Amino acid sequence: MRGTTHASPDDIDITSIWGTLRRSGKPLLLASILAGVATFAVLSMMAPRYMSEAQLTIMAKSARNSTPGLKNDGAPPDAVNVLVDPAAVNTHVNALKSPDIANRVAQSLKLNTIREFNSAVGSSGMLDTVMRIAGLAGPRPGESEQDRILNAYYKRLEVYAAKESRFIGVRFSATDPTLAAEVANKIAEEYRETLDQHTVDDNTELRVNLEQKVKTLQQDAARALENAEDFRRKSNIFEGGSQKIELRKQQLADLTTELTKAKSVRSEAEARARAAREMLKTGSADALPDAQKSPLIQSLVQQRVRLEREISELSATLLPGHPRMRQLNADLTGLKKQLVGEISKLVDSLEKEAKVSAIRVDGVTRSLDEIKSEISEKSGDEVQLRQLEDVAKSKRTELEHLMKELEAIKSGPGVKVANVEVRVISPARASSVPVFPKKGPYTALVALATLLFGTAWVVTRALLVGARSNSGAHPLRRASDHQLAPNAAAPITVNDPIFNHSPDAVARVAPDQRIDMGGTAEIATVAKLARHIRAIAPDKGGFRTLMCGASNNIDASFEALALAQELVRDGLQTIVIDWSTNEDGFSRRIGLPSQPGFNDLARGDASFEDVIRSLPDGRVHIVPCGSSASARSAGGMLDSQKLNLLLDALDEAYDQIIVVSKLTDARALFEAIQGRFDAGVSVADAMRNTSVVQDPPGTFLGFEVTDINLIRLNRSEDKPQGAHLMTRRGLPADATSPAM
Repeated sequence: MRGTTHASPDDIDITSIWGTLRRSGKPLLLASILAGVATFAVLSMMAPRYMSEAQLTIMAKSARNSTPGLKNDGAPPDAVNVLVDPAAVNTHVNALKSPDIANRVAQSLKLNTIREFNSAVGSSGMLDTVMRIAGLAGPRPGESEQDRILNAYYKRLEVYAAKESRFIGVRFSATDPTLAAEVANKIAEEYRETLDQHTVDDNTELRVNLEQKVKTLQQDAARALENAEDFRRKSNIFEGGSQKIELRKQQLADLTTELTKAKSVRSEAEARARAAREMLKTGSADALPDAQKSPLIQSLVQQRVRLEREISELSATLLPGHPRMRQLNADLTGLKKQLVGEISKLVDSLEKEAKVSAIRVDGVTRSLDEIKSEISEKSGDEVQLRQLEDVAKSKRTELEHLMKELEAIKSGPGVKVANVEVRVISPARASSVPVFPKKGPYTALVALATLLFGTAWVVTRALLVGARSNSGAHPLRRASDHQLAPNAAAPITVNDPIFNHSPDAVARVAPDQRIDMGGTAEIATVAKLARHIRAIAPDKGGFRTLMCGASNNIDASFEALALAQELVRDGLQTIVIDWSTNEDGFSRRIGLPSQPGFNDLARGDASFEDVIRSLPDGRVHIVPCGSSASARSAGGMLDSQKLNLLLDALDEAYDQIIVVSKLTDARALFEAIQGRFDAGVSVADAMRNTSVVQDPPGTFLGFEVTDINLIRLNRSEDKPQGAHLMTRRGLPADATSPAM
């Protein structure tokens, strides 16, 4: 039930994909070659087709030569209008493909007697013969002979026109190159004879048609103009002036001009009134321009000046209390009061003038707003009116154009419409090179396409397999206590896909191993275990195996090292992980330092380069257990995400990852990573009659599991090869197992 969780689900392993492509290279090349050979064989069975092309041009025939007896007495050469243009060539292209010409060509060349055009006569090639035998070819029931001939005829005919030219090409393909050339030339000849049958007509019909169009268009133009005027009257949209501007818009322009003038007058009046009031307060109001223009104020000013001069002259001889002095002062005071009153009246008149200007501005503004509101309300009507006027104008323009054409036709010197003729630029010739099938290019194309599609399929399958292997595993569920029974006779039972879903894999299992009813493989030797793992391992990616003893008294390291040696001899890159949380692994017993190791790697205290070691032969890599976990670091060491990331990294580099541990530590690891292993191997010692509590069917290490290969290895008296590794290092093999 392994489900690897990578650090980033979107990562693509280019190295793994490249490895898959290398492994699939030979099958892909073989499939491409076979596809190319099959294509070449099928194309060789087809009858080759040859194409011939006749090149034509459409030209205007001279009216003088087209109709016998027609005289053009003194008519200039341009008296005949050439109506053939590049746009009209498409009409001739369609005419060349007409059924009438096709029937005449078929009758003339007797196409009904040729097998290629009449399938009822016989097969046209080896492939056609094979398809007839298979019932995939031959005449269809109810199909007439003419339909068969025309269908075959049109499949082989191609008529095209070069862009912006009068050139027309007629292509025809057939298995007989001579027949292909004859059909193409016959089509051109038949069409040329068809055009020669048409005589040159005068322009009477054209003049009559134009007169009818002019009459109809005159009515339409008058009706359109009448509709526009009616709508103008109903919508109250009138025009005036020499430029025919709409009245509301004229009023809007006039009011805008008047508003500008009124605002200018108001500003000037307000400025004059404000200046007069300020000068009145300062006592210099007589200097106002309006005051200087007033004769009364100027007379009062002159009298004041005269009295002031007289008082100044008499003050030298008379005292202030003199009756004459008091009279003059009284006259001066009264004169000043009169002058101030007149100036005040002038200032009041200026202020009134400013108020009148402001009132005028307000009135013009209101009138302007009303005009704007009316214009906005009538905007839709104006748009509709413009549309009606445009329609009337277009009708009038079209009418004028047609009337000019009609006048030109009436006053012209007997204009003629020229007939057209087909000129053969290049007749069709029999070709010696077939256009179909192109055996070489088609074969290479099919082979290349097979290679590309096969490569795409291999890459897609590799990506899908990688994505499937990256999907999350189902959470583990502990087996209930009543499921665990001591001395259970039946081995573990799982839903193993290798037994349930892969008959090929079952066929690869060694015949000398036994599979019990629960789906657990019973294996007696390490060599058989290696063959079994090779059979169930996938072609790409790492294969994880968890090995532990059936009890804590059984050390599975012997079998793990021996299994690694067997797998390495088969060319598989193998690494053995010594898993132990208390530094009680097998690394020291085989002479390797236990630190740094996997525990240090899980805590982030070491890197892969620091912990990966190898046996003396250098082919089997080993990761020691590492330093024991403290209470504070034990949680980080059993972090599910970190452990899965480390195992994922090893999956990318190794073909086989073997994790060996004691039963208790194996159960803790299995629970921490939620059972993300491909196989679980339980090593049992048949020679030691030890009471072992076995897992019930469907469980491993006390957990319910699915999609994991469960294997039971029964240890015999013979020591596995892994034991000799410890013996060569000077350690007795018996000492490597803890005392029971």
